[in-house]
Amino acid sequence: LKPVFWQVSADQGDYLDHLALVTNEPEFHMVLSTLRWWLPHVVVQGTLPQQLEKDPVVLRLEGISLTARDIELLGDEQCLNDSVLDFFLKLAVDLVAPEHLKGDLYVASTFFYQKLTAGGVENGEAGWQNVRRWTRALPHGLLGQRFVVVPINEQNIHWWLAVVCHARHALEPVDEAALGKAPRIVCLDSAQEPPLKNRTVAFLRGYLWKEWCERHPSAMSEEGTLDKVSGLVNLQAIAADVPKQANSFDCGIFIIEYLLHLLRSKTALAGLGLAAHKHWFGQASVSYRRTRLKWIANLLQHQAKRLGETDVNRLLQEPKVRRAVAMALTELPRKALADKASLVVSKLKRSSASPEAGDAKKPKTEAT
Repeated sequence: LKPVFWQVSADQGDYLDHLALVTNEPEFHMVLSTLRWWLPHVVVQGTLPQQLEKDPVVLRLEGISLTARDIELLGDEQCLNDSVLDFFLKLAVDLVAPEHLKGDLYVASTFFYQKLTAGGVENGEAGWQNVRRWTRALPHGLLGQRFVVVPINEQNIHWWLAVVCHARHALEPVDEAALGKAPRIVCLDSAQEPPLKNRTVAFLRGYLWKEWCERHPSAMSEEGTLDKVSGLVNLQAIAADVPKQANSFDCGIFIIEYLLHLLRSKTALAGLGLAAHKHWFGQASVSYRRTRLKWIANLLQHQAKRLGETDVNRLLQEPKVRRAVAMALTELPRKALADKASLVVSKLKRSSASPEAGDAKKPKTEAT
């Protein structure tokens, strides 16, 4: 029997780091299938036996794996898991975010908050130890980012999004007094009756304070304690008035759509949490996006099989594929387009009816 040597690597934050196994080739299929079921986020390195070529393709995007089982969750009335969310949130930033925004934006893994609060820690300062290495690739840590997006899972049944805006301004006051640069944690929750956010916000504040202290040791002095109190109070929490889901299973699609809107809009991030946002989109857009996300996954699977390549970044080097995926992430259903056109017409009518209509500028259709 011919032995097969292979190695498995886990994503950052998991307890398993590396695992090397040796198995006989006839048993390889059973062992690999079992391992993928137990540890769906592992990355298998090495050459697979030929009989596995007919296995469902596992797409890879910078350490994120998307299996056939994950793709099934993009079907009707299915709740998304962490793999699907991580995959499409990453894809959204790569293909939709303007270049000038990418350096100011950090989208955390769906495991970040889960790991931050793991091990029975009582607050975010203690939880910082759990994730201290997660942002080491960022030159100035999370505080160096203007916007930090954190997916949150409530009791393994509901997803929502926390967006930390200008956190550094709470701990390091600046002269700019623009309203849009106010430090804040904005909670985007599609639930009709969203759960309280007090504990989550407290953990995020504690984490950010500890991150600040690690980079500014003098802040740990007695004088720094006063800075902590005033700084964390300045980092206010806001429950944003956002579009709500009309069912019990679309929360994951909603947070993808929230991010897509923030990336497409020229003004939404600057004004996030400072005005009503219910006009961003409706349930029809979210239901449509679900079908387009599944189409994207199927397209990438087809390309992977055709080319024998599962690395999504390499698949996206083909211009036609890249354009098709970007379009599927941004296009709107016909009803949403009609609603948007009606809104523009309504604004034009109101503008023409006003005394200053002659001097009115063409209304912008970009949502804020």
